[in-house]
Amino acid sequence: MKILIANTLYSPDMVGGAEISTQILAEGLVASGAEVCVVCATGTGVDRISELNGVKIYRLRLNNFYWPHNSTKHSRIMKMIWHAVDVHNVLMALKLKRIIQREKPDIVSTSNLACLSIGIWRLSKQAGVPIVHTARDYYLMCPSSKMLSHNKSCERQCGVCARYTGPKRTASQRVDAVIGVSRFVLQKHIDSGYFANASTTGVINDCYLPMQGELPPVASNIAREGVVRLGVLGRVSPEKGIEVLLDQLCRDSSLNWTLTIGGSGDAAYLATLKSTFNDPRIHFAGHVVPAEFLRRIDILVVPSKWNEPFGRVTVEAYSHGVPVVGANTGGIPEVIEPSSNLIFDIDQPHTVIDKIHEAVRLLRDPQTPTRFRDYAQTFSPKAMVDAYLEVYKNALKVRPCPIAATQRKVTS
Repeated sequence: MKILIANTLYSPDMVGGAEISTQILAEGLVASGAEVCVVCATGTGVDRISELNGVKIYRLRLNNFYWPHNSTKHSRIMKMIWHAVDVHNVLMALKLKRIIQREKPDIVSTSNLACLSIGIWRLSKQAGVPIVHTARDYYLMCPSSKMLSHNKSCERQCGVCARYTGPKRTASQRVDAVIGVSRFVLQKHIDSGYFANASTTGVINDCYLPMQGELPPVASNIAREGVVRLGVLGRVSPEKGIEVLLDQLCRDSSLNWTLTIGGSGDAAYLATLKSTFNDPRIHFAGHVVPAEFLRRIDILVVPSKWNEPFGRVTVEAYSHGVPVVGANTGGIPEVIEPSSNLIFDIDQPHTVIDKIHEAVRLLRDPQTPTRFRDYAQTFSPKAMVDAYLEVYKNALKVRPCPIAATQRKVTS
């Protein structure tokens, strides 16, 4: 089987979880015996071909007004122009057409398509190649890919986004099978009329990347000193809900806690947080190595206010035996270990303290870390790759038949 994977970025260009999962998938498919090509965008140099760990990589120089993955600020008007070009980037589509003609893949597997072109779906269909798409964010529904307004999740598409993304919704009808990294993100698309002709819908969770030579966890402070070492890991930004957690912790007197925040963010926002929550128990660690960070905390808290499509950091914590207290937003509840029940209501912020207490009680059971590590194995790279192979094989057998989006619900 020959598979062409399309994603905005590819290693060593890493921005987030999509790139990590795409690399794990591509290399896992190669290990399974498949032939894999990846096409991605780049903001430097010229179009070029390289190879990494058995994966052939086409890096296409972006044809648009600017490269979005750098720190340069652009005006609102320039951003609107950039996104208007990105919807149907004809020049990028021509490059993709030549790759499809040259490689003649059996399957085209698309993911994040910003900087590439949704034209790849039309080109694949014209070539008679089945299309499998993975919904990892809200790019098809919102120019920002986040569906956020004033640091609050949008319950539905606004009128502007609906008009802007209309061509993407129409183009999505060419997709034969659609996968969501969570039921939440997949159902969000289906409810908005996307992928109406897909014969297969389902959920394949992203996986965590096992660390080589992981260090053993540092002994908990809870039993020895009565101090609960809390942690937050990820980009420090308003929609991540860090202020919700900080506010509740500083109000509470029932816990003896410390909080370490691992991750970088906007300098002005970080300065505001440090000034507002000037407490010696709070430590802003900046950029950290996840494995080292997780072995030095007792409980990870994921207080996101926005609807995150998937909670990779949650799975990483479980792989270290660390319990996770997560908000009831987006795909986070789907990843929380079911029997732990450590999900708090973001609209009732005080409930985060109750769930932290429950997590402390769980840690008094010496079997708890082992239970979480076992649960993390269900998100292993092998499990993810095997699930994709099954979808690809079925896509080669089954042709699409129209199904009304309003009558469908996500199946796993």
